[in-house]
Amino acid sequence: MTDGAAGSGGGRRKLSSEWAHRLDIVITVAGLIVATLLAVALAIIEALYSPLRIGGVRVPVSLLMAVVTNPLLGWFAYATTGRRLAALLPAAAWCVIWILAAGRTSEGDLIITNNNWVGLLTLFVGPLAFAIGIYVSTMRQRIAPRRPSDPASGSSSSNASRPADS
Repeated sequence: MTDGAAGSGGGRRKLSSEWAHRLDIVITVAGLIVATLLAVALAIIEALYSPLRIGGVRVPVSLLMAVVTNPLLGWFAYATTGRRLAALLPAAAWCVIWILAAGRTSEGDLIITNNNWVGLLTLFVGPLAFAIGIYVSTMRQRIAPRRPSDPASGSSSSNASRPADS
C-alpha cells in the first residue's frame, strides 16, 4: 500500500523553484492579457452606450462605467503583474478603442458626435480614471511598508535610532 507515502506528504507536492518561476510568469502574462481584453470589451460597450437616450435625455451609462471600471482594470493589471506600468496596457487599449470610436467609419457614421456630451466627457474622464487608479495604487504601495508592525519594513532611519550592539 502507498498509505505511508501519501499520508506523510499530505497529498501536496512542493514545486521546484524553476516551475514556480514559470508558473509565476504564466499567471503574470495571463493576468495582463485578461486585463487588456476586458479593457477592450468594456471600451466597446461604453462607446456603444454613449449615445443612449431615455425619454430624449442622454443617460451617462458609459461615463459611470468608465469611472468605476477603469481604475479597477488598472488595479487588476498591477495586482496580477506586480508592476505599476502594467496598468498602461489596458489603459492604452481602452484609449485606442475610444479614439477609433470618435472617428468616422468608411460609411461616414459616427458614434461619438460633437453634440454627444456623454461620449465626449467619457473620452476625457476615462484616461483620467486610469491615471487616478495607477496613482492610488502607487501611493498605497509607498505608504504600506511604513507600518511599524511590519517586520520587513525596517528602514535605515529606524536602524539608525537603535543602539549598536557592542
